[in-house]
Amino acid sequence: MHQKVFILFPLFYFFLLFEISSQNSDCTNLLKLTDTIFNSPAISGYGDIKEFDGNELENSKVFEKEANSIWYLITVPDSGFFTFDIKTQNKSDDWDFMLFDYKTKFCARIAANKIEPIRTNLSRSPITGLNISAREKFQAAGINNNYSKAVIASKEQQFVLVVNNPKNSGRRHSLHLHFPSSKEKEEIVVYKKKDVNIPTTLFKLSIKDANTNQLVPSSVVISGLRKKAIGLDTITNYETELSRRNRDVYINASSEGYMLASKEFKISQNKDFFNVEIVLEKLQVGTKVNLTKIQFYGNRADLLPSARSSLKALLDFMRNNKKVVIEIEGHVNGPNEKNTSAYKTLSNNRAMAVKEYLLENKIEEGRIKYVGYGNSQMLYPNPKSEREHSANRRVEIKIIANG
Repeated sequence: MHQKVFILFPLFYFFLLFEISSQNSDCTNLLKLTDTIFNSPAISGYGDIKEFDGNELENSKVFEKEANSIWYLITVPDSGFFTFDIKTQNKSDDWDFMLFDYKTKFCARIAANKIEPIRTNLSRSPITGLNISAREKFQAAGINNNYSKAVIASKEQQFVLVVNNPKNSGRRHSLHLHFPSSKEKEEIVVYKKKDVNIPTTLFKLSIKDANTNQLVPSSVVISGLRKKAIGLDTITNYETELSRRNRDVYINASSEGYMLASKEFKISQNKDFFNVEIVLEKLQVGTKVNLTKIQFYGNRADLLPSARSSLKALLDFMRNNKKVVIEIEGHVNGPNEKNTSAYKTLSNNRAMAVKEYLLENKIEEGRIKYVGYGNSQMLYPNPKSEREHSANRRVEIKIIANG
């Protein structure tokens, strides 16, 4: 018995050492990535050397201290925008990162504190990275934008990415690298040739809790800013420059534990800047959401192409709130007319079309009920404008259970 214990203990110790060393937790043991997606091991500890320690919490460039880290070496194959996502399924995780240009004697420079990161994000979020829409190179600790500004990389340029979880040991993440494409290179050239004197509008968006006024990481779909709808995942703020023109904009935002929120507004071509704040209410059974952009061809249950962004927002809401059961309520416009069986059937079929979209995107059927009310619940029983007629042709989402 004593001999068996003597044999097993060294084996356990060996595997423990192997697990720690496989994390690549020191600068001298960079993990060279050869694929665009990497699923990390369980990250525990900072290796043999704590490269970062004793920094001010307010410092937006450097970890306060290295706790549970992994070091990556990344080579960008072509010139253009380089972005990445660090993702995890555990909402309590807080992944931070620092990105450095890889230079000769890199680890010696790190040890001597003679090199600074070119991008950092220390915001409190389980999901982070670089993206095209972000405008800031560095984000400090706290509830801030969880994405930092993209890097314009040269062909074969190398970067060191340090990812750290200051709160939890033994957690995993997945790293998704987005390297430049030939199309992106063309877009960079076009961007550089733009006349800097062309007037623009600075558009800013923030998503906040209705009660606390705190920023809430959310899934957002924006229509009207670009030719195609913009889908953003787990953001608190969004900022972009727009060419000056009149725009009709429609935004949907959702987050775990909150109702799906929609906002529609106009941006005038005369605006230098335009700020929008979306307020999220806590999820509550019995509450309804009117998705005004989910509309159909006349007298048909076929969805208009303009419904795509609102459908995507509804899908995000269902994915963010996995225990919610909804009822899809279909309505039609029939002022001064009886609620005929034809109206009821049409509204029922329209609600069913939305259900089928969710089913096609892997939402469980048991979470989706539907009903058609015909013209019995029009918002405007006596509509006086095309806008009011259109508003009567709607789909509403009612929360009927949560958990």
